[in-house]
Amino acid sequence: MSIPRVLVGVTLLCAACFCVLLLARVTPEFAWVLGPIFTVPMVSLFEWLTHGVMYHRPLPGLEKIRKIHVGGHHGSLFPPRSYTRQGTYSFMRFREPLTPWQMSDNLADSLLTSGSQVALHFAMGIVPILLPAWWVTGSVSFLVSTIVSLAFLSYLLAYVHGCIHNPQGRWVERQGWFQWLDRHHYIHHIDQDANINFLLPLCDLLLGTRKPALTAQEAADNPSFEEAKPLAWDVGGAKAFSVAPR
Repeated sequence: MSIPRVLVGVTLLCAACFCVLLLARVTPEFAWVLGPIFTVPMVSLFEWLTHGVMYHRPLPGLEKIRKIHVGGHHGSLFPPRSYTRQGTYSFMRFREPLTPWQMSDNLADSLLTSGSQVALHFAMGIVPILLPAWWVTGSVSFLVSTIVSLAFLSYLLAYVHGCIHNPQGRWVERQGWFQWLDRHHYIHHIDQDANINFLLPLCDLLLGTRKPALTAQEAADNPSFEEAKPLAWDVGGAKAFSVAPR
């Protein structure tokens, strides 16, 4: 990743999204379709910024967030050699004390953790996504379409990440796009400067943080994806978990 490439990439993405806003202004009949087209790349950008900067960089005032994510999520609960955990709940414990790090052990705690993630992602999009959607277009239909898109993607950001680390044989886990994202995210757990997007990797491609494969040294030092990831399927209607051979 280089700063010039990030600056150019962010400028191009924002310019393209602004063109969508102008198109929605002059063609209000297409507002429902243009809302998601505007929202998806903007969510990818703020997913990249939230995860890559807020969660991973040592910024003043955000030490606790970084400690939870880097120390708890990456370091304790889901290092490459323990990439998944089986259990009823998919999210880390929300309440204090946070350490020793552990998964939620009740539904309320799991919902608080996942809900806080959804709320954070949605809140991050209010000023850069929802306000321009209204100010530039003046279209209620476009604004509603953008709100629905942002809410759905905010939910997916938490849900898909939970499914990646807590496989339970869900329908979504059998989809090709999910399995691609799973491998994409596993590389991030080995190289935390790469594959920063875990749902919409548009900005990984655009900003230079997409890493398609591990280096030879990284592959030698860590389990393969197949070794790290339990594979789930249905056996006579019941979930079964195994580890695929290398």
